[in-house]
Amino acid sequence: MLRAHPDASVRYVTLDVFTRERFKGNPLAIVEMPLGGELTPETKQRIAREFNFSETVFLHPRSSELSRRTIDIFTTTQELPFAGHPTIGTLVYLCTGPDSAKENKTQSFTLQTKAGPIKANVSGDTAEASIPHNVRVHKIPVPWHSVLNAQPSLRSAEAGFSTPCPLVSIVKGMTFVLVELLHVEDLAALTVGGPRVDSVEWDTGWESFTAPYFYAIVSEDEEARHVAVRVRMIESTVGEDPTTGSAASALSTYLALQRGAAGSTYSFCIEQGVEMGRHSKIRVQVTLNDSGDGVQDVVLAGSAVLVSEGKLYL
Repeated sequence: MLRAHPDASVRYVTLDVFTRERFKGNPLAIVEMPLGGELTPETKQRIAREFNFSETVFLHPRSSELSRRTIDIFTTTQELPFAGHPTIGTLVYLCTGPDSAKENKTQSFTLQTKAGPIKANVSGDTAEASIPHNVRVHKIPVPWHSVLNAQPSLRSAEAGFSTPCPLVSIVKGMTFVLVELLHVEDLAALTVGGPRVDSVEWDTGWESFTAPYFYAIVSEDEEARHVAVRVRMIESTVGEDPTTGSAASALSTYLALQRGAAGSTYSFCIEQGVEMGRHSKIRVQVTLNDSGDGVQDVVLAGSAVLVSEGKLYL
């Protein structure tokens, strides 16, 4: 285990994810774990708080299998089994960072996360990842009054009509309250810093990190099975997240299941971070099973750009 002293350090980089433009998208820190050393979970948590990003990745050293890497993902308060923008950002870094081959061709990687292995292809600054999923639409939705308690501005909006909001997990440990708004303009009325959405009742054994994900459908091409969506994710302990790949995946799987064409593939273009000046684009492709009542595959895609690099002294 590394001990904290002036000579102990680790390398880090930061990227902006789900964008090709610096200072847009969602910031991500990647800390490279040292060869022959280890960081305790407590140290990782302190480092994540120091960066104060929505997530920080701890990248384990290379093994004999060069195309497979292990990552740990931490928020400022806890470790997560999976998250979207850390996955995409890490994959792009592995392909384009200072130690990469920087070959102008598609490269394949496998990321090992607490939620399971993620197989991915990376081409330049863009990654496509078949993400782990164990989609669960919980039996008891979240009542509309709980959403209003957290977002009183919605009382004047044509939103919800007192309809309970579905509670959906993309994997165990990552759950979202999906709040549909009728107009994109309703998203601008949301406020940051209010109370948490309460009255959340998970199915037994599925208790987890949970956050509200507000969305408005911008357009839909039913024949092409393409849906464009604008979203915001606001949660009391996180604040507002510029992009939330896990929530985008949960929303996309839910919307695909609602449409329910057996064996069909739906594509979703999700814009987030507009209201906070960090515009980002997330792409999700969902393929349903042959009966249309389950998810066969989820592919999360996006770009990332390197912003900074340096040493972190422990």
